[in-house]
Amino acid sequence: MFENFRQYKALVENQSGHYIKVLRTGRGGKCISNDFLRFCKEHGIYKQLTKIYTPQKNGVAEKKNRTIMEMARSMLKVKNLPNYYWVEVVVCAAYIINRCPIKSVKNMVPEEAWSRRNHSVTRMRGFRCVAYAHVLDEFRKKLDSKGEKCIFVGY
Repeated sequence: MFENFRQYKALVENQSGHYIKVLRTGRGGKCISNDFLRFCKEHGIYKQLTKIYTPQKNGVAEKKNRTIMEMARSMLKVKNLPNYYWVEVVVCAAYIINRCPIKSVKNMVPEEAWSRRNHSVTRMRGFRCVAYAHVLDEFRKKLDSKGEKCIFVGY
């Protein structure tokens, strides 16, 4: 957990140009280790600890997680996909949500607020649509097709 947070902090701060000021976590052992707490103190990060067994205290994050999981569950069921595609479907759901307007960000979508660049939805495709994967020349026999038909699950 601690090493993952250090990597996440570096990524976020480098990409956004903003610093993490507050971190809200549960009271799990990894979240309150001396090394983790010392790191937060050294970097000026205020650590908020929620009460044990009260995820509702972190309502915004819990609601967003529930929204993503419900969306992913619906996408799996509507397209009759087996559950082992859940990771790809969750990533796809988060991708879509980050490109939809929300109240807290005015006149842009979350991805634009994060990256400070205008984003287009022209790359988006229908979920689980037919796609063709290009087969490189060195892997193709003389009369083989240049593309292989497959089902595109992602965004």
